[in-house]
Amino acid sequence: MVQARRRVRALLSRLEVGIGTRRGSAVVFAVALLVYGAQSIALPIVPGRDFGTYLRFYVQMFEWDSVMPMSMLFRTPLAPLLVGGSLDLIGGYGTQALMAALYATSIVCWTRTALVFGDRAALLTALALLLYPGYGILFHMLSSDSICAFAFALWALALARAWLRPTPARFAVLGLATAAAALTRPGYQVLALFGLAPLVFALPWRTRLAATASCLGVTALLLGAWTVNNGLRYDDYALARGGGAFFPFYRAFTSDRIVSPENGSASRELADAVAEDLLPKEPYRSYGITLARFFGSGGPREFEDLVGISDREWGWGSDYALLRRAGVEAVRAHPVRYLRGVAGTVLDELWSPQFVALPGQPSPPPEATGSARLARPDVVVVGQRELPRPSEGEQIPAARQGFFSTTPDGSITEVWTSATDHGLAFATPEAQRRFAEVDAETNRLGALVPPYPGNRWLTLQFSRSSKLFPRPILWLLVGLVGIVWRKPRRGGLALAIAGAGVLVVGFQALAVYSIIEFATPVAPALVLAGAVGLVGARGAPSAAGVPPPEPSR
Repeated sequence: MVQARRRVRALLSRLEVGIGTRRGSAVVFAVALLVYGAQSIALPIVPGRDFGTYLRFYVQMFEWDSVMPMSMLFRTPLAPLLVGGSLDLIGGYGTQALMAALYATSIVCWTRTALVFGDRAALLTALALLLYPGYGILFHMLSSDSICAFAFALWALALARAWLRPTPARFAVLGLATAAAALTRPGYQVLALFGLAPLVFALPWRTRLAATASCLGVTALLLGAWTVNNGLRYDDYALARGGGAFFPFYRAFTSDRIVSPENGSASRELADAVAEDLLPKEPYRSYGITLARFFGSGGPREFEDLVGISDREWGWGSDYALLRRAGVEAVRAHPVRYLRGVAGTVLDELWSPQFVALPGQPSPPPEATGSARLARPDVVVVGQRELPRPSEGEQIPAARQGFFSTTPDGSITEVWTSATDHGLAFATPEAQRRFAEVDAETNRLGALVPPYPGNRWLTLQFSRSSKLFPRPILWLLVGLVGIVWRKPRRGGLALAIAGAGVLVVGFQALAVYSIIEFATPVAPALVLAGAVGLVGARGAPSAAGVPPPEPSR
């Protein structure tokens, strides 16, 4: 037993010594590829959240105009380019190889970031991430979530290097990483706050200002360029359209259910528009949706119609100002409920494990006759009529006008012929033809995923294993206690990186209900904090505000 312990200690010592070398990084990369490959025996790459919207963006990316401008304005370009471009150029198997490379590279980035806190912290971080099922699952799901995880790993490494040597050049790299993250998901714009970090360092003011200006300048230049692109092509000078409708209205309406005509003048004006423009029409009319039900049980489909109302009634250029005002009125009327909901979302996302399932073939519902029809779970009775029960617990089968079919000139309308049957109508035959081409190309690319069937039972066990891994919030708590108690070197930097991850989760929670894929990309930051708190190298603290010297290797 004693000899076995000595061998384990000797092995760990060799691993610690080697983890910080180039060969060590190559070994971490190779092991990560092996781990991803083992996972891929059961789980191929599968469509992630909103997968089709990224493909539709990519298909139209290189055209000056779009038949559906909202599909181009609501997303930013990096995720569509990587997801759609890889499927288009190298197919499903090639895209899986690319995702494996992104997964392995991200783990190497986190390992190199952890080296700032010592070899042991780097080794624990690498091992933890390699054993983290949810992180591997994320890179098997094609969407912005996995691309965000890769971008955030690069950002954390850039922040650590800039923190250790706060030069304008290194903070310019941080600005580039910040812009890349925001061009993957707009909510990551909040990371630009870390461009102000040089102002707290005990450095000459000229250096502080130059480093801050270089970081924020690069970020503003790149994000501004995309904003101008949107303005010139679609007459909307915004990084991504819809911020006014989401912050804080979307959450207040769909999750916290605190939007009400009684909240204020904007809410009453919105309710009047709903009563006049939506409730008398399909599908609201047939499903008996009243104003009280609309606001009391509103969901994402009703929200889509509110976006359409805003564009029609108050103009495309209003940028959903009335929805924003109604959302603010709701928060003012119910601040505790809203803040409790935001806090609950953050805690839920940082606690819940990441799951995945292989795409399945839906089975047809069983037929029922006679009195059995009255108890059918797929039917809802409204008045004297039987109607199909809306899916996903919603009140209506679909929005009257879908989110992505709203346009500045009303050139796309959704025509309803019954309580459930509807379709798009375009102003010109050319637009109709182009939409059909975009739809066909999107379906062609989507059919490449998954590239092979996978194993449903093994995938289920893989998902279940996520529950065995310590939750991100536990890593954060351990890190906080360990950093306060043990006082490892550069503990402030570890907390800053973990704080950035929590900030991203919290910022998105201000607008959207709990989505686990929002937290998994930043979970390694919390794992890093836990590793630093547990085994980070200790030493005498540097002078207040002065970044300690960078490690020699």
